Amino acid sequence: MRIKSFLLISAFILASGLSVAQTETNQTIETIFNRSSVRSYSDKQVEKDQIMTLLRAGMSAPSAVNKQPWAFVVIDDKALMEKIGEELKNAAMIKKASCAIVVCGDLKLALDGVAQEYWIQDCSAATENILLAAHSMGLGAVWCGIYPGKERIEKLSNLLSLPENIIPLNIIPIGVRDKEQEPKDKWKEDRIHWNKW
Repeated sequence: MRIKSFLLISAFILASGLSVAQTETNQTIETIFNRSSVRSYSDKQVEKDQIMTLLRAGMSAPSAVNKQPWAFVVIDDKALMEKIGEELKNAAMIKKASCAIVVCGDLKLALDGVAQEYWIQDCSAATENILLAAHSMGLGAVWCGIYPGKERIEKLSNLLSLPENIIPLNIIPIGVRDKEQEPKDKWKEDRIHWNKW
């Protein structure tokens, strides 16, 4: 499995122009290339200090005009996680996770007018930071979309008693991986255009 993973990473490296030597010492690139969505977890619990590290990683994301229009709801109540998994089928794996983080946009902290929509990009950047941090810590996580689905937003907002200015972008179930998972090869050179289409 490790050999297969090494070969996959090597293919990414060659395509990206980085040398194998550069990436062997570059843990960030290695984390990005190896991250995958994990939907199956062991019974081992994620520690509170690990959750706090994930939240700090999320809050380290870039945001438009440094508005940081995010808010996070940490869920570790098993009964609530069970209920969320029943109500939101796309997040059913939350029932087996150790905890979850709901990444939300706070419209009171967002920019005004049309620029308000930048909260989506800002919170997406925070989400990716959390996912990469989780992988680097040996944890498994998956992005379960909530926004812009009106029914999903309403269900989760009710379950978490969210105020009107707080919009849930996604839920990230988090746990200790119960098995190793090979990353998908998503490299497609035909999606790249230089200087113009």
